[in-house]
Amino acid sequence: MKSLNYLLLFLFLGLVWACSEDEPEPTVNILTSETECVLGADVNAKAVVRFNSSHAWKASSNASWAVITPTSGEAGEVSLSILALEENLTGEERTGTLTIQGGGTASANINFTQEAKDVLNVSQTEYALPDEGGEVTIDFETNVAGEVVIAYTEDVDWITEAEAASSRALVSGSFTLNVLPNETRSARTAKLKLRVVEAEQPDKVLFESPTLTISQEAAPVGTSTSFALDKQVTQLLTHSAGNGIPVVIMGDGFLDKDIQSGYYREVMEKTIENFFSEEPLNSLREYFDIWEVTAVSRNNAFGDTYSTAFSGWLEGGGSTLIGGDHNKVMEYAQMVPQLAGNAELFENALCMVVLNTFEYAGTCYFGFSNVSGGTSHFAIGYCPTINDLDDDLFRRTLVHECAGHGFTKLLDEYSYQDYGAIPSDEAEKIRNQQTLGWAANVDFTSRTTEVKWSRFLSDPRYQGADAWGETLSVYQGACTYWSGVYRPTNDSMMRNNQHGFNAPSREAIWKRVMTAAYGEDWTYDYDEFTAFDQAHLPHPADNAQTKAADEGIRMGTPPQFTGMPLQYKR
Repeated sequence: MKSLNYLLLFLFLGLVWACSEDEPEPTVNILTSETECVLGADVNAKAVVRFNSSHAWKASSNASWAVITPTSGEAGEVSLSILALEENLTGEERTGTLTIQGGGTASANINFTQEAKDVLNVSQTEYALPDEGGEVTIDFETNVAGEVVIAYTEDVDWITEAEAASSRALVSGSFTLNVLPNETRSARTAKLKLRVVEAEQPDKVLFESPTLTISQEAAPVGTSTSFALDKQVTQLLTHSAGNGIPVVIMGDGFLDKDIQSGYYREVMEKTIENFFSEEPLNSLREYFDIWEVTAVSRNNAFGDTYSTAFSGWLEGGGSTLIGGDHNKVMEYAQMVPQLAGNAELFENALCMVVLNTFEYAGTCYFGFSNVSGGTSHFAIGYCPTINDLDDDLFRRTLVHECAGHGFTKLLDEYSYQDYGAIPSDEAEKIRNQQTLGWAANVDFTSRTTEVKWSRFLSDPRYQGADAWGETLSVYQGACTYWSGVYRPTNDSMMRNNQHGFNAPSREAIWKRVMTAAYGEDWTYDYDEFTAFDQAHLPHPADNAQTKAADEGIRMGTPPQFTGMPLQYKR
């Protein structure tokens, strides 16, 4: 019996040994090469790995930016996918390792790679600074070969920049920007991008960053502590020909310290310079008397919660309409003794009110009735120091509003298609103004032999293109209306605030100067005017700051005919 048990045990162990010798070792063989395991730079980029496993298998990866599917399966020849969970914005290739385990003991690895996407990464896109200004550091990284530069979406004169530093194959560096103090009562914003450009061809942009925004708070609103310098009169220009044409300039929103520091005077002198910056006024300066009247405002900001000398206001919301207290302007103008004591001179005065804000706006008011009930030449032009005291848009807007509308009573030559044809009642209002010698730059006929400037059209000296390429003719569209009213040139100072005054407008300015300077003793003579005009033709080089009209600029609000009576000093 014992022998039988030993025999059975021997047979059992032999069987087990035989079976264990027949069981193969687990194996995993990867059939895909590493050169095939390259994923594109974008999200969901894919690579396929093929392998054989003798046993059930499991797969895993050490790359957090990739996902494996499927992650397990049965024995046999298998294909699995490696998917990129995100774009590769690191600027460099990145790698991971796929591990496949079969039968619990077999293991095989294969490396996979995701290509680098072209990048220009920035540390942040929003920067906020107080009104005092300060430094902004923009850190960047890029893998695009070239030069990294800053590109602003529009001209910015309150930010200066330093050189960018760079290193490494993946270029890294920074720009340090100096944001100047904001002395205005308006918050301001600059938008820019970093660009990689070819070093030899800076205009060729290879890559650019997202838009970066730098915002700066407005300066705090100031308050005057003394009004002792209010209503002081200084004559800044005295005529040397004729009887003197009266112009009064004053500012709104200026504090006592602005007058004490000389800034108020600087603004007034710049206003005079701008007023005479275009022909023919530039050559007729000798006929003018110009007075400055100081106006101390309680605040240097505009709005319902602030107080200024002339209660200046800006409509805002995309409108360029502005205004103020006309009666207060008249009161200050008559602080000039010559105007207070001479009603006729006062009725011919031009008042220019400069608002102490960099906002873009401008409006002229005329049509004030005189003491006898007739319409006077008195006008008020309101214009801010747009963008900056030395900005050419301030100059051009002031010329358009004060020299064009206010002094000469020219009308706008721009038009909007949506406005259609000029209504008959509007045309009648303009015809009534033309009986006063106003609105000389528009007409209601397209006939070259009948239009107001027909004499120029038949004069060989005024044929062909001028210095700006403008040709005198008859062009449809003026006074904001698309049709039914005509202008002399395609573009001009009274259309897009550029290209100077056209010939009919220059003639109107000449007439206005001479009638104001000599009164009823003066008679217009065409030959006398054209001799003067030909000797003083405007050219772009006459004003070094002259620019083309800003792209997308909003045209000014048409002049406002008030119909209100003048207020005479009692």
